Amino acid sequence: MADLNKVADDIDGFADREFKAGGFKFTPASIAAIFAFVSTVVGGLYGGFVMYQKIEEVAGLDLGAYQQQMEVMDAKVSGMAEKVEEAVEYSRDIKNGLKDDLLRIEQQVDRIDNTVRAIEDRVDASIRSNETEVRRLIDENMADIRVMIDAADVRFENQRERVRSSQDADMKELEDRLTNKLQRALDNPLAD
Repeated sequence: MADLNKVADDIDGFADREFKAGGFKFTPASIAAIFAFVSTVVGGLYGGFVMYQKIEEVAGLDLGAYQQQMEVMDAKVSGMAEKVEEAVEYSRDIKNGLKDDLLRIEQQVDRIDNTVRAIEDRVDASIRSNETEVRRLIDENMADIRVMIDAADVRFENQRERVRSSQDADMKELEDRLTNKLQRALDNPLAD
């Protein structure tokens, strides 16, 4: 610990020390300032030298070649601008054509819609007319059908009555025949 205190005291004392060189007295702070100043000057000189090289490069450039390249680029840009203008015009034509097509389609749809409505109205009217006619025919024919049913009932009853009468007559005849046979069998002296 004592060594550490001694090192700390040496460091504190270092700031107060002075160095002599070439007849000048220097403190550690002035040495650092001189070092910073010298490095700034050397850095500035280096930057100036690099800048000088760049200026020499630019000064030695062939501006004619750059001018030719610029003219070629201008021609390309002009050509591209014309193509872009043509594309824009073509797009406008397409847009206008599509707009016209849509308007025509819309008009056709309106016409078809009107036609369909007219047909629906005619069909509805026809259906109502047919329903009325069918009801009228049903009403007319119901009376005829009732008359036919009543006539068939009368014929059926008459036929049934004839069958009953015929059966009654046949039964009476059968009964008479059976009675005669029975009487003969009873009257027969040999049957005893």
